[in-house]
Amino acid sequence: MDLQQSWAHFLKAEQLLEEGHWPEAHYLFDQVLNHLPQHVQNTLSDNNTKPCQFSCLLSGLRDATVYQSEILNKMGNQQQAFQVLNQSYALLQFLSIEPSPLVEACADTLYKHSEDLLRHIGAFCAAQRSAQWMLEFQQMERTHHHFATLKHYPSMPRRMMN
Repeated sequence: MDLQQSWAHFLKAEQLLEEGHWPEAHYLFDQVLNHLPQHVQNTLSDNNTKPCQFSCLLSGLRDATVYQSEILNKMGNQQQAFQVLNQSYALLQFLSIEPSPLVEACADTLYKHSEDLLRHIGAFCAAQRSAQWMLEFQQMERTHHHFATLKHYPSMPRRMMN
Protein backbone atom coordinates (compact mmCIF):
# COMPACT_ATOMS: atom_id res chain seq x y z
CA MET A 1 0.00 0.00 0.00
CA ASP A 2 1.47 3.34 -0.98
CA LEU A 3 1.46 6.43 1.18
CA GLN A 4 -1.57 7.96 -0.56
CA GLN A 5 -3.60 4.81 0.08
CA SER A 6 -2.45 4.72 3.69
CA TRP A 7 -3.61 8.31 4.17
CA ALA A 8 -6.99 7.56 2.54
CA HIS A 9 -7.41 4.51 4.81
CA PHE A 10 -6.48 6.61 7.84
CA LEU A 11 -9.10 9.27 7.03
CA LYS A 12 -11.79 6.68 6.36
CA ALA A 13 -10.93 4.85 9.60
CA GLU A 14 -11.25 8.10 11.56
CA GLN A 15 -14.66 8.68 10.03
CA LEU A 16 -15.78 5.14 10.79
CA LEU A 17 -14.56 5.46 14.35
CA GLU A 18 -16.55 8.66 14.84
CA GLU A 19 -19.63 6.86 13.51
CA GLY A 20 -19.09 3.97 15.94
CA HIS A 21 -18.05 1.36 13.38
CA TRP A 22 -15.22 -0.13 15.40
CA PRO A 23 -14.62 -3.35 13.45
CA GLU A 24 -14.31 -1.50 10.15
CA ALA A 25 -12.12 1.22 11.67
CA HIS A 26 -9.98 -1.45 13.32
CA TYR A 27 -9.44 -3.16 9.97
CA LEU A 28 -8.40 0.08 8.24
CA PHE A 29 -6.12 1.21 11.08
CA ASP A 30 -4.54 -2.24 10.99
CA GLN A 31 -3.79 -1.75 7.30
CA VAL A 32 -2.34 1.70 7.96
CA LEU A 33 -0.17 0.51 10.84
CA ASN A 34 1.11 -2.42 8.78
CA HIS A 35 2.51 -0.03 6.17
CA LEU A 36 3.18 3.27 7.93
CA PRO A 37 6.44 2.24 9.66
CA GLN A 38 7.92 1.39 6.25
CA HIS A 39 6.76 4.74 4.88
CA VAL A 40 8.45 6.44 7.81
CA GLN A 41 11.69 4.58 7.11
CA ASN A 42 11.47 5.39 3.39
CA THR A 43 11.12 9.10 4.07
CA LEU A 44 14.37 9.07 6.01
CA SER A 45 16.25 8.02 2.89
CA ASP A 46 14.40 10.42 0.60
CA ASN A 47 16.43 13.61 0.33
CA ASN A 48 13.36 15.48 -0.95
CA THR A 49 11.36 14.97 2.25
CA LYS A 50 10.75 18.20 4.11
CA PRO A 51 10.68 18.25 7.92
CA CYS A 52 7.01 19.29 7.89
CA GLN A 53 6.16 16.22 5.78
CA PHE A 54 8.06 13.95 8.11
CA SER A 55 6.37 15.54 11.14
CA CYS A 56 2.95 14.95 9.59
CA LEU A 57 3.83 11.33 8.95
CA LEU A 58 4.94 10.91 12.57
CA SER A 59 1.70 12.52 13.78
CA GLY A 60 -0.29 10.12 11.62
CA LEU A 61 1.59 7.20 13.12
CA ARG A 62 0.92 8.40 16.64
CA ASP A 63 -2.77 9.08 15.96
CA ALA A 64 -3.39 5.76 14.19
CA THR A 65 -1.64 3.97 17.04
CA VAL A 66 -3.74 5.62 19.74
CA TYR A 67 -7.00 5.04 17.84
CA GLN A 68 -6.16 1.41 17.18
CA SER A 69 -5.13 0.82 20.77
CA GLU A 70 -8.37 2.31 22.05
CA ILE A 71 -10.42 0.15 19.68
CA LEU A 72 -8.55 -3.00 20.69
CA ASN A 73 -8.93 -2.17 24.37
CA LYS A 74 -12.70 -1.66 23.96
CA MET A 75 -12.89 -4.97 22.10
CA GLY A 76 -11.19 -6.72 25.05
CA ASN A 77 -7.86 -7.29 23.32
CA GLN A 78 -5.64 -5.69 25.94
CA GLN A 79 -2.46 -7.51 24.93
CA GLN A 80 -2.82 -6.37 21.32
CA ALA A 81 -3.71 -2.85 22.45
CA PHE A 82 -0.48 -2.72 24.43
CA GLN A 83 1.56 -4.17 21.56
CA VAL A 84 0.30 -1.53 19.14
CA LEU A 85 1.32 1.25 21.53
CA ASN A 86 4.64 -0.39 22.34
CA GLN A 87 5.63 -0.99 18.71
CA SER A 88 5.00 2.59 17.63
CA TYR A 89 6.65 3.94 20.75
CA ALA A 90 9.73 1.79 20.08
CA LEU A 91 9.86 2.95 16.46
CA LEU A 92 9.82 6.59 17.56
CA GLN A 93 12.51 5.94 20.15
CA PHE A 94 14.82 4.25 17.64
CA LEU A 95 14.15 6.96 15.06
CA SER A 96 15.09 9.60 17.61
CA ILE A 97 18.66 8.28 17.79
CA GLU A 98 19.11 7.97 14.01
CA PRO A 99 21.95 10.14 12.69
CA SER A 100 19.82 11.98 10.13
CA PRO A 101 19.30 15.67 9.34
CA LEU A 102 15.57 14.97 9.02
CA VAL A 103 15.48 13.39 12.48
CA GLU A 104 17.43 16.31 13.91
CA ALA A 105 15.03 18.78 12.30
CA CYS A 106 12.06 16.92 13.76
CA ALA A 107 13.57 16.10 17.16
CA ASP A 108 10.92 18.10 19.04
CA THR A 109 8.11 16.28 17.24
CA LEU A 110 9.70 12.89 17.90
CA TYR A 111 10.13 13.79 21.56
CA LYS A 112 6.56 15.04 21.89
CA HIS A 113 5.05 11.97 20.21
CA SER A 114 7.24 9.56 22.18
CA GLU A 115 6.21 11.23 25.43
CA ASP A 116 2.57 11.16 24.34
CA LEU A 117 2.69 7.45 23.55
CA LEU A 118 4.46 6.76 26.82
CA ARG A 119 1.65 8.59 28.66
CA HIS A 120 -0.92 6.49 26.79
CA ILE A 121 0.97 3.34 27.73
CA GLY A 122 1.08 4.47 31.36
CA ALA A 123 -2.64 5.19 31.42
CA PHE A 124 -3.36 1.89 29.71
CA CYS A 125 -1.23 -0.08 32.20
CA ALA A 126 -2.77 1.71 35.18
CA ALA A 127 -6.29 1.02 33.87
CA GLN A 128 -5.55 -2.72 33.81
CA ARG A 129 -5.27 -2.69 37.62
CA SER A 130 -2.66 -5.38 37.56
CA ALA A 131 0.77 -5.47 39.13
CA GLN A 132 2.11 -7.23 36.03
CA TRP A 133 1.05 -4.36 33.76
CA MET A 134 2.56 -1.81 36.13
CA LEU A 135 5.84 -3.75 36.17
CA GLU A 136 5.78 -3.70 32.38
CA PHE A 137 5.31 0.06 32.43
CA GLN A 138 8.11 0.55 34.96
CA GLN A 139 10.42 -1.37 32.63
CA MET A 140 9.38 0.91 29.78
CA GLU A 141 10.09 3.98 31.89
CA ARG A 142 13.60 2.69 32.56
CA THR A 143 14.13 2.07 28.85
CA HIS A 144 12.77 5.54 28.12
CA HIS A 145 15.35 6.99 30.46
CA HIS A 146 18.14 5.04 28.71
CA PHE A 147 17.07 6.35 25.30
CA ALA A 148 17.01 9.89 26.68
CA THR A 149 20.56 9.35 27.89
CA LEU A 150 21.66 8.07 24.46
CA LYS A 151 20.32 11.22 22.82
CA HIS A 152 22.53 13.41 25.00
CA TYR A 153 25.78 11.65 24.17
CA PRO A 154 27.12 11.71 20.64
CA SER A 155 27.90 8.21 19.51
CA MET A 156 31.51 7.23 19.05
CA PRO A 157 31.13 5.85 15.50
CA ARG A 158 29.71 9.15 14.22
CA ARG A 159 32.66 11.05 15.64
CA MET A 160 35.11 8.66 14.09
CA MET A 161 33.47 9.01 10.67
CA ASN A 162 33.79 12.80 10.60
